[in-house]
Amino acid sequence: MKTITSAFLIAILFAEPSLASQSADKIGHIQNLQGTASILREGITLAGAAGSVLYRGDLVRTGKPGAVGIVLTDDTSISLGSGSELSLNDYTFEPKESKFALGIRMIKGTFSFISGQIIKLAPGSAQIHTPDATIAVRGTKLLIEIKE
Repeated sequence: MKTITSAFLIAILFAEPSLASQSADKIGHIQNLQGTASILREGITLAGAAGSVLYRGDLVRTGKPGAVGIVLTDDTSISLGSGSELSLNDYTFEPKESKFALGIRMIKGTFSFISGQIIKLAPGSAQIHTPDATIAVRGTKLLIEIKE
């Protein structure tokens, strides 16, 4: 019994730092979902659902049919249409420390982007990458379609 308890406590101690770092990278959530979606996180594919937490580095894919509405912690809103892929590469929203960054890669599909507080507090701190260009976002609304 002592061996099992000791092994359990050691596992918790080693798991705790990764949980803390993952919590610090929490950047938003899936607000709504129609059809199917998945989240690729650190090589593991997870089923997407309304309320799913998103982290820096996640790749969000929608199925066919599928649509996802994402809200980031600064109130940025991103919608993905059917058969779309979006990578959440960089995100920092720390207003007390004046640290702001938003870097996303739209890989394929259709996207709607409505900027949140990051753009208002630090214009030019957001970039949207597409297969053909990088867009420095200073406005509030953007619609993009990327064909395969």
